Amino acid sequence: MNILRRTFLAAGAILLAATGALAADKEPVNLKFASFNVGGSWYIYATSLADIAQKALPEGSTVEVLPYQGGVGNPILVDRGDADLGLSFSALSNWARQGIVSFKEPHENIRALVGGLNIPHRLGIVVRKGAGIESLADVKTKPVRLVTVQIGGAGEALARMALESYGLGYEDIEKAGGRVTHIDLPVAIQQLRDGQADMFIHNIGYRQPDVMELALGGDITFIPLGEEQMKEIADKYGLQTGLSIRAGEFEGVDKAVPSVGYPTGVIANANMSDDVAYTITKAICENQDKVRAAHSSLAEFDCKTAGDPGRNGGVPLHPGAERFFKEQGWLK
Repeated sequence: MNILRRTFLAAGAILLAATGALAADKEPVNLKFASFNVGGSWYIYATSLADIAQKALPEGSTVEVLPYQGGVGNPILVDRGDADLGLSFSALSNWARQGIVSFKEPHENIRALVGGLNIPHRLGIVVRKGAGIESLADVKTKPVRLVTVQIGGAGEALARMALESYGLGYEDIEKAGGRVTHIDLPVAIQQLRDGQADMFIHNIGYRQPDVMELALGGDITFIPLGEEQMKEIADKYGLQTGLSIRAGEFEGVDKAVPSVGYPTGVIANANMSDDVAYTITKAICENQDKVRAAHSSLAEFDCKTAGDPGRNGGVPLHPGAERFFKEQGWLK
């Protein structure tokens, strides 16, 4: 009798625990999703993903899209809990966790949810035709007016990496009679268009609208990095090789221009519950068609590879996301 009673009580406890867990799972959550400027590609990505996630989460849940802080700021926001989710370049997530390049200290509270969302951004070296620049190595001997985005931005970090791979720095450009200016992106592009700059180095998105508009003028070209330089950058800073500015992507690009780069992914705070992370990851992967339709640069998104370390900058997967990918057989 005592054995039966203990068995009954144990079974009841398990049932109550399961019921309690189920009830907890149905509690609404209010999440903040860091993106970038309203109207930009990242804001479009985030609003689409937020809509998919919100519909899958318990009734009453909200996913608020924040129109800030971009590539460098988002990992910081997510790390300290000011945002629960964020879009991040895979390489910058890597830098953030290590506290290198654009980050002054390690940010260890970020986890990957879904990587490889878009056609990767590439390191783009855009040169004004007639400037006589055929290789980045030319800046050592020719007076070149280089523009980048503000110091600390991802594009500016790439400019330093590109120069470093040739054994150069900003000071070498100035010694050769050139100059280096760090300004906002629209102003940088305008200066190149107006002939006030000779070279612009940035992380170029697939068919990036402002670059497309610049290329339509027909006065610019893209120059490649050398094979040795691309390997050095990839090995040292966690960028992907085998990428390119694609033929036909921009006016005047008749053949692919080899480069390195990184895709965008979704990161989450490590303290997000496993069930919420699982639900969001599952919802995104079950709505791939909606994701791909949200923006042309998302057209090649494939959830089967979204958990790969290389597509997430080596950042550990959130346990909830990892559980989903393993259930699908996409991770061992």
